[in-house]
Amino acid sequence: EMARKVAESLMEEKPLVVEAGTGTGKSLAYLVPAALWAVSNEKKVVVSTHTRALQGQLMHSDLPLLTRGGLEVKTAVLQGRGNYVCKRRLGLTDEEDKDAEDRSALDAILDWEKTTADGSRSDIPFQLDPTLWDRVLSDSDLSLRVRCPHYAECHYFQARRKASAAHIVVVNHALLLADLRLRSEIGRGVLPKYDRVIIDEAHHLEDSATGAVTRQLTAFAVRRATSPLVDGKRRRGALTRLLAHHGGSGSALDLAGRDKLQVGVATADLLLKDMVRSVEIMMAQLAEHGLNADDTARRWTDADEDDEVWQTMVAPDVASVASEIESVTECLDAIEELFGDVAVSEDKAQPLLDLKRARRRLVGHAEIARTFLEFRKDWCRWIDRARGRKGVRTAQLNVAPIAVAGTLKEILWEPIPGAVNTSATLSVAGRFKWWQSRHGLEDPETAMFPSPFDHSKQAILALPRDLPEPNDPDYLRRSAELIVDAIRISEGGAFVLCTSHRAVQYYSDALRQALGPTWPLATQGTAARTILLDRFRENRRGVLIGTDSFWEGVSVQGDGLRLVIIPRLPFRVPTDPLRLARHEAISARGGDPFMAYSLPEAVIKLRQGYGRLIRSHTDIGAVLILDRRIHERRYGQIMLQSLPPARRVKGAWRNVQDALQQLYGTP
Repeated sequence: EMARKVAESLMEEKPLVVEAGTGTGKSLAYLVPAALWAVSNEKKVVVSTHTRALQGQLMHSDLPLLTRGGLEVKTAVLQGRGNYVCKRRLGLTDEEDKDAEDRSALDAILDWEKTTADGSRSDIPFQLDPTLWDRVLSDSDLSLRVRCPHYAECHYFQARRKASAAHIVVVNHALLLADLRLRSEIGRGVLPKYDRVIIDEAHHLEDSATGAVTRQLTAFAVRRATSPLVDGKRRRGALTRLLAHHGGSGSALDLAGRDKLQVGVATADLLLKDMVRSVEIMMAQLAEHGLNADDTARRWTDADEDDEVWQTMVAPDVASVASEIESVTECLDAIEELFGDVAVSEDKAQPLLDLKRARRRLVGHAEIARTFLEFRKDWCRWIDRARGRKGVRTAQLNVAPIAVAGTLKEILWEPIPGAVNTSATLSVAGRFKWWQSRHGLEDPETAMFPSPFDHSKQAILALPRDLPEPNDPDYLRRSAELIVDAIRISEGGAFVLCTSHRAVQYYSDALRQALGPTWPLATQGTAARTILLDRFRENRRGVLIGTDSFWEGVSVQGDGLRLVIIPRLPFRVPTDPLRLARHEAISARGGDPFMAYSLPEAVIKLRQGYGRLIRSHTDIGAVLILDRRIHERRYGQIMLQSLPPARRVKGAWRNVQDALQQLYGTP
């Protein structure tokens, strides 16, 4: 039935919003009609996901099924360009670092590149220094394109060519949105031309769209943009190499040009170093004076235009940051102009490419600072306090859209009217109204296909009522006691899904003390996500304690996961500047921010958390929600109505204990 709905949407260009529970086979339900439509029309369908895990499932499991089923469909996955290693830049870095004392990380990348399947960062099996990756990644500003000696075997262009020939191309939301925005602005994007879009994990589309246009500025970003230009301890910067290539008698520049290059490089080198130091000082001052003593973030609105702190400290420092950066870009402009009509050979092109890239990045950083100074009612601006170099407190400037509905309508729904949107969690209390309003999609076709699993027989929703409210000072201690009891009853196999890192640490300490070493704990923050999941799966008595990244996108079928504990309902922190701005915008329209924004968001999150438990027809287990507000607040009924129809056990913890003991067969 879902496949028919998707087919109608693709053929008739009708937007579709479809919720399909875990186990319905929704991936095949959209891939099969997408393949049939694309092959029969010789056109392309882009399938967009939020998580890398789903991308992997589509490419390695679901799409191969189409081929084995007799559909001669060409498929490809395409990542953002910066996720691919550049063979030419890797070779240059190898040459530059010949005399480096520690080459182990670079040697590891060189060895990996010889055997990698696709040259993508996600294929690297070891931890990678971001600064080193920045020196070897593929970048449009640093590309020689068809003039590059590695063009034929270039990992990025190979992926592009494969995507161009494919009927179905799998991407992530960030890449899709970047492509759509560019197509809207300049008429062409970063993806090969496509005709239809299917958005899986569509409950993340608003956050992805927000992230795609959110702009941030830090002193570290400025330093990172300039570092390729200046000399390092054992590495010559692009300015030094540019002068070596073009400042002598063998240069393609005339004598006057060589003189100007020498003066320009000397000036730029001084300006760059002074600018980086000045920006670091001013961003430290912004962290000190632009925020209240106890705040980690502060939002600035048009109401602050006459504020003394804004006028005397924040605005002058931000303006100075912009001016400092702009003075450097002007100097780099002058150097770049010297080569306007000069043919530069491929073996001497890299320093000039590095200069152009650094200039583009610095121009972007200056624009963020200038934008931060503008008062725009549809944008939110705030300062975060962060930790900079050598532990110094520094500031991060942020500019983000308050709403993305209008943007999505302009770049997605109007140019691609037949977009399909799907997820296991799009509805709130059986309705799609919230998702549609947040995303600006008017009057789509909608459909809902519940999970085929028998939740009433396979699962218990355990709802004890005798704990204090989560804001009570004694709540963590009391809830930890119940969590220990529940884990003993289930004999492990439990996820504890928290809403804060503080809770993760508290419960981890409490469980370690109460349960001892025979119960292996996997605590978020102690290792990478995949390592923690592997540890959890290795032992039937395992317990995993985590926050956001474990509420969704994690699948443990069978007896390995038989208890999901949710200590606190997943309402996000209301002090986040962007969330506050969105609440105020809803209030200004006469709406209720809690009912229109916070509650639906929490419902979706709660449904995702519940969804970790039942992943097959044979799974059995319980979801334990300890937050008594689900009983006592009016919104609790909306949350309960939105969850699958598991057998519900309410009341005192003693009654809940009895039900859990019967379920797990423990005394």
